[in-house]
Amino acid sequence: MSRDEIERCSPSRRDGIDSMRETQLRYSYCAFLQNLGLRLQLPQTTIGTAMVLCHRFFFRRSHANHDRFLIATAALFLAAKSEETPCPLDDVLKASCELCHKQDFTFFSYLLPVDWLKQYKERVLEAEQMILMTLNFELDVQHPYDPLTSVLKKLGLSQTALLNMAIQLG
Repeated sequence: MSRDEIERCSPSRRDGIDSMRETQLRYSYCAFLQNLGLRLQLPQTTIGTAMVLCHRFFFRRSHANHDRFLIATAALFLAAKSEETPCPLDDVLKASCELCHKQDFTFFSYLLPVDWLKQYKERVLEAEQMILMTLNFELDVQHPYDPLTSVLKKLGLSQTALLNMAIQLG
């Protein structure tokens, strides 16, 4: 599909979310996923897969009807499994809560009802199922990391050199 077709077909657009706002929403869940993945010490491929799953999900579903951070949390949990870098769900939930509420989970958990974590777990698992159904269980994501690493080796450059160049450009 062309960029114009994607823009016209966006479910979020039909719900009154303009292109700029949708871009902001996408950026926010990608930043959240990057921070969540790093906090959980997951590889960049897993984090990247979670981002792609979220993009694919919100290509078919509106941002207006779904909590982007809940979907992102479920997408990271799902991506960790599909990329064979599993992470315990409780760890994902606690790290997600800490990022969303900007508080240590131990402290934060005392402010919530006793069964809050159980309810949150159920919501994340339901979101995981919704992602799977929405994407027709298609979880395969092709990343540029392997070909890029191969090109770097052929050029005699290290990944660290590339990272340093990227930082200098940014």
